[in-house]
Amino acid sequence: MKIVPAKTMGYCGGVSRALDLAEEAIAYAIEHALPVYSLGPLIHNPQVIASLAKRGMSVIEDPEGHEPGVLVVRAHGISDTLHNRFIDAGFLLFDATCPVVRHNLSNIAHWAKTHPIIIIGHQGHPEVLAMQGVLIDGKQIESFLITKREEVSALSNQPYAVFVQTTFDQVLLEEIRTSLKEFDRIVYVNEICPSSINRRRAALDLAGQCDAVLVIGGRQSANTKALAELVSNEGKKAYHIEDSTEIPAEAFSHDTLGILAGASTPSSVIEDVVRTLQKE
Repeated sequence: MKIVPAKTMGYCGGVSRALDLAEEAIAYAIEHALPVYSLGPLIHNPQVIASLAKRGMSVIEDPEGHEPGVLVVRAHGISDTLHNRFIDAGFLLFDATCPVVRHNLSNIAHWAKTHPIIIIGHQGHPEVLAMQGVLIDGKQIESFLITKREEVSALSNQPYAVFVQTTFDQVLLEEIRTSLKEFDRIVYVNEICPSSINRRRAALDLAGQCDAVLVIGGRQSANTKALAELVSNEGKKAYHIEDSTEIPAEAFSHDTLGILAGASTPSSVIEDVVRTLQKE
């Protein structure tokens, strides 16, 4: 079996920055005898979360019921209301919001002063929650969440400003944008993150030259799921796995197998998958 690794995979810049800040937060918490937390899973990778937990980092979603300490805000960002609640409760925040996401949140605050906001994204995704939670003068912005093209018909024809979750599925985005063409004066303020686009190009490249593709990443990772769906849409078998223990026996039957990974997948996990494949 020939193993073909993708040209682009592993941590993106936002994830690397979040993990670096997590290291700083843990060191600060130890030095000052404080508890250390992350706002939800820091990244969508179970191995990394387990490693951080062993070093004392607990995952919380809300300040209530927790001793004030050091909180790392994940790359997806945080709603203004929740941010203020943690500050008021006495938490020290290490803000690892991805710079691209932070820029988008600032732009939402700007555009919402003159336009109703459409957010294209996955229901309940932490980045989407941050986008929906932007405040202007203490009041939450008006926004409309679109998760699929069928939901566009419920909108009235207004001059919307449109924002998209940076890891949203490219195919779904194009379907929604096609449905939005009937509306006048739509402004698309941002696009899917360039890092995600590069990974998707790599996925298409693998789908074109391989019989099947192993897509490595957390079950809850939107960008990893999007990569697997992209390969499947190209008519090739995609196996979404979290680590080497999940490699299906069927994967070894292919002559050419591609290796692809999401933006929150550690290089050590990728390397372990490759080593396991090479042993057979």
